Amino acid sequence: MFVAAVAALIVTVAGRVGSTTWPFELITNFPVQMLLASGLVTLAALLARARISLLLAGICVVVSGLAVTGTLASDPRPARPGGHRLTLGHLNAQTRRIDVDALGRYLQATQPDIFVVLDPDQGDVDRLSHAAPGYIVSRTGSHRTPRPDYVRTVVLSRVPVDGVQHPDDASFGASAVELTVKAGAPISVVVFGTESPTTPGRARVRNRTLAAAARWSSTRPARRIVMGDFNATPWSLPFRALLHDGRLFSSLDGFGLQVSWPESNVLLRIPIDHALLGPGLAATDRGTGPAFGSQHRSLHLTVASRAK
Repeated sequence: MFVAAVAALIVTVAGRVGSTTWPFELITNFPVQMLLASGLVTLAALLARARISLLLAGICVVVSGLAVTGTLASDPRPARPGGHRLTLGHLNAQTRRIDVDALGRYLQATQPDIFVVLDPDQGDVDRLSHAAPGYIVSRTGSHRTPRPDYVRTVVLSRVPVDGVQHPDDASFGASAVELTVKAGAPISVVVFGTESPTTPGRARVRNRTLAAAARWSSTRPARRIVMGDFNATPWSLPFRALLHDGRLFSSLDGFGLQVSWPESNVLLRIPIDHALLGPGLAATDRGTGPAFGSQHRSLHLTVASRAK
């Protein structure tokens, strides 16, 4: 019991020390799991009347609980009443074969204005182009080429969009697309995927991508959206740096945790798919949808102009 309580305390403190060093930053992403684990140790220590173990595990519960509660207690930013609404969605397919027919039915039922598929299996690209009647299809590769041989993103839109291309900054990595929505007042959008931070090197690549997103955001108008698979949770320091440096706000505020990965393991699931908004926008709806065979659940978001 004592060993379990000490281990829980070490991991909890390591995740909250505010270090960007791997693996401390990686641990930062799991406060919900640490809250559940330390809660079980606390209950066991209480039943066993192990006072020291109870104290240590209780500290873990408080520390992890404060992190999670802070996210749950956040408020959404107010939207302008009666303004134009825009709905966007994305799915990181992870180069897996996905259920394109199910995705098409989902798009027909929910009618998002724009839906982006990151890293599709190449065998699904043509099928994605015909998944949902009424959508205009754009494709991009790893670089700014009009007709990429290897498709890294598929953009399905039923509203006018312009400038669909891979961003200039190579730090975005292969799976990235930027565009401007022309429906109503223009909105600048970038959607991208990152490396999973399972090693120090991959974590550095992920952080460079998030830094590129911050640079992109800081040079765009107030009506902007930064969206995708960040491989970072709201408790991660690189995520917070993106918010600060990109002058962005999280659309998750006021909508709970909305965990998105991994689809195959509910206990380990964390929110790593995000949509961040510039100061000119506010979220009026946000949620996760089916995974369609990916390990990521899809994300959908409705935005409007922010109330003055």
